[in-house]
Amino acid sequence: MPFVPTRFIHASNLRLDHQAQGVGAVSHESQTILEDCTLETFSHLIEACREYEIDFLLLSGNSFIADDFSIRARIALIEGFQKLAADQIQVFIVPGQHDPLSAWDLQYNWPANITFLSPQDRDVIDILRENETIATLQILGSAHRKYSQPLKLNQRNQLFNKQEERALSIGLIAANLPTDHSDTAGESTQAIPLSLSDEYLPAEWQSEESNDVSVDYLALCKGTQRHTFEMHPGVAHHPGTAQGLNFGEHEQNGVTLVTVGTEPQLEQRTLRLASVRWLVLKLQLQPEMSRSQLIHLMQESLLSHQKGSHEKLWMLRWQLQGSGELFDSLRNFKHQGSLSNELALVVKERLPVGIEQSFYLQAEDRELQGTGSTLSQLFQTQLDTFQSESEHPLQQLLTQATHLDQSWLQRLNSVTAQLDDRQIINAAIHNGQTWLDVSSDEEVHV
Repeated sequence: MPFVPTRFIHASNLRLDHQAQGVGAVSHESQTILEDCTLETFSHLIEACREYEIDFLLLSGNSFIADDFSIRARIALIEGFQKLAADQIQVFIVPGQHDPLSAWDLQYNWPANITFLSPQDRDVIDILRENETIATLQILGSAHRKYSQPLKLNQRNQLFNKQEERALSIGLIAANLPTDHSDTAGESTQAIPLSLSDEYLPAEWQSEESNDVSVDYLALCKGTQRHTFEMHPGVAHHPGTAQGLNFGEHEQNGVTLVTVGTEPQLEQRTLRLASVRWLVLKLQLQPEMSRSQLIHLMQESLLSHQKGSHEKLWMLRWQLQGSGELFDSLRNFKHQGSLSNELALVVKERLPVGIEQSFYLQAEDRELQGTGSTLSQLFQTQLDTFQSESEHPLQQLLTQATHLDQSWLQRLNSVTAQLDDRQIINAAIHNGQTWLDVSSDEEVHV
């Protein structure tokens, strides 16, 4: 079979019409952008498919959240797929943990360019262009299905071989596997920094006595963070999420454009399509720092990041550590708001994007030592006892929510999995020491 140049886009965790978390109070305009951000990002994805004249689009799980019961997500999918059908771009859909095959309503008359792949499918699918096979696609395994002999990647395959030219081979790990949870604008070339370690493989792959799986490109679905692993010379790749929905997803988001040209190599390029960026900026405040110095420091930090071509809003969290009078003043909502407004005016002309700012303050350890209130000491003791009772205190709290129905428990478990226990405990310690050592009429926010 002759080798054929191929181009496709791999996207995952689109979560259409799923709403952002941990937003807080924002302007009406920002709220509208946040509510529509996943749908708008999907629109940008459809435009990118047509602009780059790809052969096919690969969606590897969680295109929507079934429990949302969103009509807007369904309409966006139908309209987007119809546009791709008009350009003869095929779409291959693998169900995910949150959009099982049953939730796609297979009785609906989807456009003819759509192919749904079940976790139980084992046949190799030929992807055709003008009756010529340009790639093959195959489901390799799923977390809930065992084999007499488990699968394992062939670490020594020589797939892009000039002596054995053939179509691109794509393997997919069924996306219902359990999921774990350079900041540049526009497009960037993706490096391949790691080897495929057992840490990121399904447990059934970690046996030495196994069948080799030889594919050029292994499509993964692993939470919302991007992962790429070397397979000598193929790759295993998960594009992460196209649109972040909380501050835990502030790392680089996007979809992956995969190109195999006339040379025996595979190129990956990240396409940044999100309309909302979540940005966490860390600054150290010295005790002697003035307000004007802080504004200048924040301005430099903020302007070191470039606006993406599709971005309308930056959800910005200032993570400030330090001590001193200026640092203490920022515990007050009014002072935070005043600082945010002043910074927004300074950068307005140079940064044409909406900005919503929030603050997370972490006092230096020396500042927290020796707080004198008996009540604050008791609070600290209770927190220490609570932490010692469980390695996962947030999950322990959920065990006390048995009065809730199953759907709400599942949602709480999903949110809890994205939170950092240590960060929450640190914030509780600081809040307790601050609140319990000040007068009751003083407004405090960390």
